[in-house]
Amino acid sequence: MRAIGFSTGALAKGDFVRGIELQRSHAGLKAIELSALRDHELGPLAGAVESLPLEGFDYVSLHAPSRLGSLSEDEVIAALSRVPPHWPLVVHPEILVTPEKWRSLGGRLCLENMDNRKTSGRTVAEMREWFTLLPEARFCLDLGHARQIDPTMTVALLLLSEFGERLSQLHVSEVGPGGEHLPIHALAALAFGRVVHRVPPDCAVIIESVVAAGRMSREIATVRQIFDS
Repeated sequence: MRAIGFSTGALAKGDFVRGIELQRSHAGLKAIELSALRDHELGPLAGAVESLPLEGFDYVSLHAPSRLGSLSEDEVIAALSRVPPHWPLVVHPEILVTPEKWRSLGGRLCLENMDNRKTSGRTVAEMREWFTLLPEARFCLDLGHARQIDPTMTVALLLLSEFGERLSQLHVSEVGPGGEHLPIHALAALAFGRVVHRVPPDCAVIIESVVAAGRMSREIATVRQIFDS
């Protein structure tokens, strides 16, 4: 069965411990993404990784800050280097101000495609530029971002066609006009279903839908139906 789980930030913004607890209460979740979307969250998370209760998860990744505020590139890279070497490190291209510095992370670096608020990383051509600069980097395909760029999902299929061999994980949620991550509704589910046949069965699926604890089971069922259809 495909490894599915949530981003901790979707369940408990800024509280990765609570995000882990909520997922451990749901049998069958085998993937998890530890979120440090705001840079002040990265230090505490990186410092706590050895003591986190992550047994039972087959796939663990860490989402780096989405923008640089109080931390420099060097400080973010140093913090990311402290986490277990087998964890993919999901990064938005916009924070890669000095790409050559990030090459030290090698294949742990996992670049995510962007939504329409960004000026790079949205299309195959734009992602190709980043992978040329960072040839060892892996790929995180955000289906919600890709659908926002192109509701027909052609962009998503083209991204999979060109970068499928780099694919480490998917992000799945409905994405609103302001980039907000929402529960998946019928039209989004149908759109995501158009690309499932191109996603390897061993690729982890990370749910980014922001849901309350009582809504988790429904969102899990929606995602499983998409990928098991």
